[in-house]
Amino acid sequence: MKKKIEELKEVITKFFADFKVFLKDTFMLFKENFHDVFIFIFLCAFMSVVGTLVLKEFILNTILIANGTTYIAPSNLLTILFSSKTVFLLLVFLILVALMSIFEIAGLLHAFSMSQVGRDTNLTSMCAAGLRTCRKAFDPQNWLIIVFLIVLFPLAKVLPLSSSVFKLIIPGFIYQTIEYTSLYNKIYKVVYFFLICFLTVFIFSINIFVLQNSSFNKSCSRSLKLQKGKYLNTFFTMLFLTIIMNFVINSVASVVVINVRELVSFFGSSSGIVTKSSELGTYTYALRQILRSLISPAVNNAALTVLFYRYIEEKGLFTAISKEVFREVKPNRKSMLIIGAGCVIVFSMAVVILNRDYYFLAEPVNMPYVCAHRGDNVNAPENTIPAFELAAMENLSWIELDVHQTKDGVIVVNHDSDIYRTTGQKLSIHDSTLEQLQQYEYGDWLPGNFKNVHMPTLKEVLQMCYEQGMYVQVEIKGHRDDKDFEENILKVINETDMHDQVMIIAQDYSRLERINELDPTITKGYCMALAFGKLDDIECTDNVSIEEANVTPELVHDLHSRDVKVFCWTVDSEDTIQYLVSCDVDVIGTDNPTLVSAALERVNYDGGLPRIFNIAMNYIGNMDK
Repeated sequence: MKKKIEELKEVITKFFADFKVFLKDTFMLFKENFHDVFIFIFLCAFMSVVGTLVLKEFILNTILIANGTTYIAPSNLLTILFSSKTVFLLLVFLILVALMSIFEIAGLLHAFSMSQVGRDTNLTSMCAAGLRTCRKAFDPQNWLIIVFLIVLFPLAKVLPLSSSVFKLIIPGFIYQTIEYTSLYNKIYKVVYFFLICFLTVFIFSINIFVLQNSSFNKSCSRSLKLQKGKYLNTFFTMLFLTIIMNFVINSVASVVVINVRELVSFFGSSSGIVTKSSELGTYTYALRQILRSLISPAVNNAALTVLFYRYIEEKGLFTAISKEVFREVKPNRKSMLIIGAGCVIVFSMAVVILNRDYYFLAEPVNMPYVCAHRGDNVNAPENTIPAFELAAMENLSWIELDVHQTKDGVIVVNHDSDIYRTTGQKLSIHDSTLEQLQQYEYGDWLPGNFKNVHMPTLKEVLQMCYEQGMYVQVEIKGHRDDKDFEENILKVINETDMHDQVMIIAQDYSRLERINELDPTITKGYCMALAFGKLDDIECTDNVSIEEANVTPELVHDLHSRDVKVFCWTVDSEDTIQYLVSCDVDVIGTDNPTLVSAALERVNYDGGLPRIFNIAMNYIGNMDK
């Protein structure tokens, strides 16, 4: 046993000694061509931001025209998504976005390969390497690299190799569903583990594809051979590098934001956008994301270059590197004109788009209301009287709740179709009476450790809200076999005199259609995880409730111009609050109303440059949800 411990200590000591050399070698790669690498990354980041936004807008509008509709929402999503025209357009979009990433990665790998052999490069050579690799990727046998770059890596949320703002972002409500459902949670963890293992094994596929004359399929095979016996070393090396890099970036971002007032005053000014960031924790996150988008791709590509050349030298495979990798293209008038013209075109597109579609950003925004999603469920059990009373004590204008119908026709407040998660009892609401359901107390594992808390009825909650003067979003859940479900909901609302203080929302559009048949005058809101286009064309809804990841300033402005209010959900972090405020949303739904209310006291409500700055930081930083 003692001998094994000594051997383990020796292995760990050797690993960290090698890791120290690895960090030094990675730093030296930067030192060789730092100036050109930095300019290249900055240009790629700028062009990918503008290019992706323009491309996404064009593709989505083309999809609307091709499918003969004016909006995309859950009610028509499947029909549009499986249209042959939509599939084709989305494939075009994915290919073009992938090419942006391939261009940047290839340029960086060329620069770091030149640094590896002690040679200088230039911006022209990096662009030439990027274009050369993009042409190679056009071959259908290499299209697997698209899946690799814009699906697998974003899903893993590790090792960004490109500063492109496009990422596969899984909406927050999906993560919430996974977290709430134990089976989904276990499946997600298993899939994520195997995804990380897969990426570790084939991590050098992109290096080989760029640096050797081989297809992407062969590159994957060669990566597997190159990694043989090196899996753990590669995994832990990149893991520790990521930890160190994140620590440095987080530290720098925090120091800059905390001391920004002093930094600005050093230049003789104490006002402006940057000064206000010292009063807003959200800016720390935004700055951190911007630094990551500019620094992480370069660091990761440099690190993989160091490991790649270390491994191929150990196995005597250096001769397999294509000579084109080390070919330096001398800058000439033609190349400089092409690069300059490209930059001017992209910059002009940005200016035109801002003037044409974003003129409203000059206007200041209003403070949104805070809606307690299922009550203040950070400090009390969700969808209970204590949670709603806490929201009232916090002077909130809105609460949100979910309703089901019991076997004896009573409308009760609960999110799930059963009470297992809240009470530990496997009892279906649809198949149980109110008396049976209220026999069980909410579990002490829920927030606040409240005693004698039972499932409330909708009538009890609305009576409390009437007394407090609060507005309520009533989300219809229910069971498909519930009899007179919508009728009974409206009956309770009218009995409590809350008709004008309730907005009925639903993700199932047929529920809203039924409510509209019964009472066209009651306020309705379509609850959408995805939304684009002229959403006011959707019938049977007065307002829209949108998942936060899909809120954009142009969408909110368009809806406001048509007298439609925008509710967004579910915001439980300060990271996106400034962006949502700059989008001018009307109501922010949250599980943590205290946190959001405090953040809203600190954010910037100015129009013009501050508003553009806040939105730009979200796009450039590519916030993860």
